[in-house]
Amino acid sequence: MSRSRARWAIAFLIGLATVTATGLGWRAAQIGSTAAFDDRQSIGETLRVERQNVERTITVAADAREYARYRADYAVAAALDRQAGASASPAARAARDRAAALREGATRRAATAGVFGPFTITDDLLTPRRVPRPFDAGARARALAAEQTTSLDSPGVLDPDGWARSANDIRVRVNHLVRWAFVVLVAVLLYTLAEVSTRTRRVVAFAGAGLLVYLVGLIAGLSAVLS
Repeated sequence: MSRSRARWAIAFLIGLATVTATGLGWRAAQIGSTAAFDDRQSIGETLRVERQNVERTITVAADAREYARYRADYAVAAALDRQAGASASPAARAARDRAAALREGATRRAATAGVFGPFTITDDLLTPRRVPRPFDAGARARALAAEQTTSLDSPGVLDPDGWARSANDIRVRVNHLVRWAFVVLVAVLLYTLAEVSTRTRRVVAFAGAGLLVYLVGLIAGLSAVLS
């Protein structure tokens, strides 16, 4: 190959490597914008999760207070029943009636406050229990969490950690693309040294090294793009 053709070939390789490095950099920037979107999603969902946790905590605390009132009314009703005993006197009947009214009122207040949920206490509203219904704060919190994810205005199941992992994975890809783009630019430097060299042996050495570096950067960069 004549020296003129060799220089044209090297100039072509310089252009090809430059375009490749630019393409890898453009792809890195494009993917990087996706990482920024995932970061915003992660932050937004983190705030929603924290807000839901606060709302659940407040609701469970309010339910616990209402449940304490519910238990207190049942305790008063039980005391009235013990006071009445098996007597059929008007005072005993009045005490039993008052006890039944206390249980009914306590049950209705608990149902209105949502302490037990709208479906679990339906039978109690028709015939109040003689003993208070138990209250599980953990189960109530889990039920509220389920309601938060299934309501009509709910964003669905929130996964801020998943968005954060996705953003980190994308950044790893971006770093790989940038790294291999720099490797391709090293090939441009080697091609340039080959172009300005005056000795044929140096031209061949620099051009061969540049081609090897370019192929390594190209293959690795394409793998990062397609991963």
